[in-house]
Amino acid sequence: MTPPSTDSTDRSDPVRLVCLAALVATHGLVRLAERYLPEYLAALGYGPIVVGVLVTLGLGIAVAASERSRAVTDGGSTPAVGTRSTAAALLATVLAAIGLFTWAGAPTLDSLLGTPLSALGWLALGVALLGGWHLAGPARGLWPTERCAATPPSSGNGLEADGAGDRSPRWVTVPNGRTRIVVGALGVAAAAVIATAAMASADAVGAGFALLAAAGATTALVGAVALGSVRDRPPLLGGRPGRDGRSGDADSSLTVVRDAVSRLPDRRRWAVIGDALVRVAFAGILPYLILLVAEYRAIGLSMGGLSFAPTAVFGLFVLAEAGGAILGAMAAPALVSRIDRRHLLVLGLTGLSLVPMALVVAPARASAVAALFGALGCRTVIEPIRPTAGASARAAPVPGSELPPEIRTGVEVAVVPAPLLGGLLYAIDPLVAVTAATTVGLLGVRELVRAFSFDGYR
Repeated sequence: MTPPSTDSTDRSDPVRLVCLAALVATHGLVRLAERYLPEYLAALGYGPIVVGVLVTLGLGIAVAASERSRAVTDGGSTPAVGTRSTAAALLATVLAAIGLFTWAGAPTLDSLLGTPLSALGWLALGVALLGGWHLAGPARGLWPTERCAATPPSSGNGLEADGAGDRSPRWVTVPNGRTRIVVGALGVAAAAVIATAAMASADAVGAGFALLAAAGATTALVGAVALGSVRDRPPLLGGRPGRDGRSGDADSSLTVVRDAVSRLPDRRRWAVIGDALVRVAFAGILPYLILLVAEYRAIGLSMGGLSFAPTAVFGLFVLAEAGGAILGAMAAPALVSRIDRRHLLVLGLTGLSLVPMALVVAPARASAVAALFGALGCRTVIEPIRPTAGASARAAPVPGSELPPEIRTGVEVAVVPAPLLGGLLYAIDPLVAVTAATTVGLLGVRELVRAFSFDGYR
């Protein structure tokens, strides 16, 4: 007699549901704390160059750790799939909690512990600890984002494969990529509400950020306890065991990357270069969006007898961005089936490149800026078909097999210094940084159009 399926029981297990909710909330709060960090640094007296240094540090750690992880995996010296992936997820969740607590207490930890680290040193330590969440956090595949350079692309069907090609579900089966995006965006939306409340109720930006980071750290601790209690059960969020979707030795030397790019067909090489330029441009301006709308534009909001400072309104802007991500994910299948994917990709990357400049020239009204953030969230429409995501010939506008690991590594490494360069330009003038990001992004779109205009393209 065939035993009854335990899938429905697993889904309704209260401990598993608590774990899922806590980890999704942690995902959102980590993202929001990172988006608010530049304003927190400004409140502590640091400028955009320091912001760029810290963000570049975080990206560099994530990429380096990802490469180390792939090297170990390819060497075959890792423990059993289930044990390794769950233990890594648990460790990443604990590190996220410690990193957020470090951020929350950065200005006062020196006096409490008598350490030689300044507030900036504690913030840098928090960045390093949060790198574990981006590398192996159990919710890192939710809602595609430019921030997480080390996250491999989702398979799109919610099922992950191990090194032997097993397609059995790992944790709660996610039906498709759309559901992952929606779940991740809901986590960010909930975090945006908490961030808005924290910034509106606090007397200063530093106090509001401390409340936000402390909320994230507390939630992460709950998630870690719940995750530890389900270690011997089927996993919860679709972890990525074994190989991370890439194969071979991802040597990141410039020579190897250049050779790998040169071996691509012309139109695919132009498409990859164009998309990579857009990723670099966006990564260079993304950390400074909060400074742009909270300080350069200083956009506040009044509703009846309530008045929100620009830092609190930024949380509402991110809420609009999460809403756009959900709408984009839901509309993607219909758009892809009705619109030529080449046109969709060009329009999407053009819009993504123009949003920062639009934030500068838009009317200084919260509704107008919220609409632009909503459009920014809609980038989830094109994320699965972007050439640098390594989409298969079936999904990609430019035919071809999965990208070689050398090229993916090259794109990741190219993104790392972008925030620092953006900070240097923003320190000169915010308009200079925005103009540079827009120019590089549009140059990338030009390369993409060149790929689609190739005479041999069909």
